[in-house]
Amino acid sequence: MKNTEHDGYNELTSLLPITITRIQIQKNNKDRFSLYHEDRFLLGIKSQTLVFCSLKKGTLLTNELLETILNTEQYNKAKEYCLNLLSRRDHSVKELILKGIKKGYNKEILKSITLELQKNKYLDDHRFASNFIHDAIKFRTWSLNKIKFELQKKGVIKSITNELLSDLDNSIWKEQLFTLIGRNKAKLKRTDPNKRKKKIYDYLARKGYTPTLIWSEMNNLLLLIENDK
Repeated sequence: MKNTEHDGYNELTSLLPITITRIQIQKNNKDRFSLYHEDRFLLGIKSQTLVFCSLKKGTLLTNELLETILNTEQYNKAKEYCLNLLSRRDHSVKELILKGIKKGYNKEILKSITLELQKNKYLDDHRFASNFIHDAIKFRTWSLNKIKFELQKKGVIKSITNELLSDLDNSIWKEQLFTLIGRNKAKLKRTDPNKRKKKIYDYLARKGYTPTLIWSEMNNLLLLIENDK
């Protein structure tokens, strides 16, 4: 909470309990309402909070009700933030929570929000992982190990990752090797022929490809580089 917000909160709590005598839509934001006691401004809230907390003219604002209002506001703001992120691209549950925490939202509130989003199908680690794997193969040319590692970092459980990857044909990873080497063919061709194998191996190993796969295709990769077509 910012210092100005903290000071306003302390001033408000010192007045409680106090009756809400007027509720007014804010001029610059029709989704927010201002609560008043006579001519004194108490606080501003979102329309969802107004409905959820059953606030109306004559409601007695107590410390307990104020805490509920503030928690509801935090929940709604955090949920709006999460939905905004999901509107740009799919996220894993862990990824969404970590971004929310970095933004300053409460971890427990974020957990509740992700449960709600999963229930309403806005958030789904299985769907996220499936799309992630597709893009990692098609656009990033990532290896099997690289994909597993990145999904683990994003909090996708192993059973989901293994299920999705087991459905893929192993020939995909061989095709990835040739795609990567093909992109770097001109550069590798300028390499000393005596050092070319090591150059290829080191490059593909850094990309996460296994020694077994690399060496099984090494001769074919060398032929690809030497071919002028």
